Amino acid sequence: MASFWDNLVAKYKQGGLVEKLIFINVAVFLIQAVLTVFFKLFGLNISSLLVWLEVPASLSKLLFRPWTLFTYMFVHANLMHLFFNMLWLYFFGRLFLRYFGNRQFIIVYLGGGLAGALLYLLGYNLLPYYRPMVDFSILAGASAAILSLTVAMAFYRPEDELNLMFFGRVKMKWLAIAMIVIDVLSLTGDNGGGSLSHIGGALFGLAAGLYYRNFGLWQSDTSWKNVKANLNSRFGKKQAKTYHRAHSEYSDVDQAYRDQRKADSDRVDAILDKIKASGYDSLTQEEKQFLFQAGKK
Repeated sequence: MASFWDNLVAKYKQGGLVEKLIFINVAVFLIQAVLTVFFKLFGLNISSLLVWLEVPASLSKLLFRPWTLFTYMFVHANLMHLFFNMLWLYFFGRLFLRYFGNRQFIIVYLGGGLAGALLYLLGYNLLPYYRPMVDFSILAGASAAILSLTVAMAFYRPEDELNLMFFGRVKMKWLAIAMIVIDVLSLTGDNGGGSLSHIGGALFGLAAGLYYRNFGLWQSDTSWKNVKANLNSRFGKKQAKTYHRAHSEYSDVDQAYRDQRKADSDRVDAILDKIKASGYDSLTQEEKQFLFQAGKK
């Protein structure tokens, strides 16, 4: 038993962020399952415990358990709910991490989950259709957070294609749009609250994907080989152009100027290597400013 536990701990430590999240979700579900059996044996109701982890639609109840805005992402209704969410998380989580680092993953995952909970609360407290159900409705599951990752990837790389069973090759953007449309059409169904949260997560993912695509070059701490090659290419062209002009106009090239250009180029390499090893946040403010200025050249 000790060996099994040691192996489990070792696999958790060796796993990436996606694997760790799956471990945590599965662990929470197993604890929930064991407690369910225990509660039933003693004639108790497990829901009286879970209400402290799930988001209540009632704002007055939420006031006394605000932490549920985050804990609800780790609670699942049943085994199939957990299985499909973890399958989706594994696939799209690993895809997300091909282009982004752990910091961006956490922002999009937790931000999407929080946005899903907030839209759920707004819908149940403002829309007449949901208002009669406010007092007894709750929200649980990681779907909104996972959908946030999916939509962020879809609008960061909209033309990428996935090979889906029964559908063939489908562009990421069309997959994301189809998922959002399905949730919109399900708003008055049996899981209307879940659909509301999915839309909230998708909207956060959409904003994140468009931001990283248009403004977030230096926010990602992966795929730095491509960024480095691009920046060095631009830097090198500028250097060659400047040297050629100086050489054609002056017989004696300014050695100090060329040395400075070489030093700047070496510094760019060093900063990009530091980002690859430790992430963008490890840079000093001076290094960030230098990299920003170099990228504009």
